[in-house]
Amino acid sequence: MILVDFDRDSMREPSAPQLEKLDSVAEWQLRYCYFETTVALAADGFDAETFRVPVLDFMCGLLLTAQSIRGGGKGRVSFTESDMLIELVTQGPELKILRSWDPVPGNCGTDEFVVAVTRFTDDGLGLIVDRYPAFQNNPTYLKLIDFRSGLV
Repeated sequence: MILVDFDRDSMREPSAPQLEKLDSVAEWQLRYCYFETTVALAADGFDAETFRVPVLDFMCGLLLTAQSIRGGGKGRVSFTESDMLIELVTQGPELKILRSWDPVPGNCGTDEFVVAVTRFTDDGLGLIVDRYPAFQNNPTYLKLIDFRSGLV
């Protein structure tokens, strides 16, 4: 079992100047300065825990990790604003989930992880686009859609 989700009501609203340039702002600014939210993570072996992160940065890390795992590799999701790290190691059809802040590992199925990342991406991008349609015109949105499409 794996849970990767976010609290839709906790997403920080962009400022007026941020909204004005939403369709053209650089990827690094979108990833690190926009849409901070509370994310929940749980897996077999550890209970749900929450933390605040910029959702697009976390999403990008998850997508890159899912692509690597699909290719038989391992993946890492790092947190720009802290030294926390999630490492996912392939063990046959299962993943071992290691968190830098807790020695208790978790696990889930590889396919299950990819489905969770796909759902998280669809939900996150969908919410942002519903609230801020101009985001669809940003090249970063198209890049994330492309990453996500590569998983199915």
